[in-house]
Amino acid sequence: MGFIQKKDTEEHDVIEGIEVIERSDTPDDMPVSEVDVVERDKDAETEAPEDAEDDEVSNEVPDTADEAPSGKRPPFIPIAIACAVIAVIIAGIVGYMVGSGGFTQRGISAATLTENQLDNVVATYTLNGAKHDIAAREAIESQYKLEAVQLDDGTYATPAADTILTYVRNKVLCADAEARGIELSDDELAEFAESTLGSSDFASIAESYNVSEDQAREIVRENALINKLYAQIAPAASGVEEPEKPAEPADGDTSAASADYAAYIINLLGDEWDADASTWARTDGSYYAALGEESFTQDSATYEQAMMAYYVAYQDYYAQVEDSQSAWSTYVNDLYADVTLDLYGINQ
Repeated sequence: MGFIQKKDTEEHDVIEGIEVIERSDTPDDMPVSEVDVVERDKDAETEAPEDAEDDEVSNEVPDTADEAPSGKRPPFIPIAIACAVIAVIIAGIVGYMVGSGGFTQRGISAATLTENQLDNVVATYTLNGAKHDIAAREAIESQYKLEAVQLDDGTYATPAADTILTYVRNKVLCADAEARGIELSDDELAEFAESTLGSSDFASIAESYNVSEDQAREIVRENALINKLYAQIAPAASGVEEPEKPAEPADGDTSAASADYAAYIINLLGDEWDADASTWARTDGSYYAALGEESFTQDSATYEQAMMAYYVAYQDYYAQVEDSQSAWSTYVNDLYADVTLDLYGINQ
């Protein structure tokens, strides 16, 4: 289900110490999964609205009320966006299923669906030799209540290709997690909900994000499972925390020494510092390379020196995150390379 959020590693925005890869950042040498757009039963396809182009009908929810097929924009905010903060950790999972091949929008030929079309198949994916059909209802309910996408005329907004891709990506990852024997206890589920959404009351979460309580629980469960999978595939970064900057001096004098800045530095130095001898324990570490010629003690150091230590700590932290993200991206790319996804048209 869709808890996956897009962020940009170029800007190095960090949430809970982990950075994210933007959905469009697809390396040229990425393994490409097979993604086919299939026009299914063309003679029986739903007629598009009169003002729509035959081959270029959008399957996206209109951005404005004026653009909506029946004059109403669905009043929903996907829970995916709010809880996705955790998926920021899961850097590679959102962008690479279709590789660089991409797809057109004509696979889903109508912007809206009638009630009797909700159980029609809109996509099929093959994983480990097993074929799985995805109904329009299933794709929609991976992120929203049906009522949330119902328009004034009683029809429903067709699930966007992006929604279907996110749905399949998460299904693939969860299937692999379960195959590895990864399990999720009720306590872990509640803890995950608290850390990502600020609450483990699924009834309240459901009300806030316009989904059913069962949907809210399942969305959280899938993302918590993927989070545990990430910790197994890239354990080096699962517990790493971004170092905190030293507080700036109140008087603005960055060269004035204090015991607080000394304590800050010593805390970062770890085994590079001998507290008993109040000197360096070794001279082959990254902190010594930056601070070896600086004059400070474990009782007195300046803000400028503390910032030098901070930069070393941040570089070490970022290197760990980057290595783990690389391991995770390689893992998911290999996983997705074995998936075949077909996007179909809608039958009457």
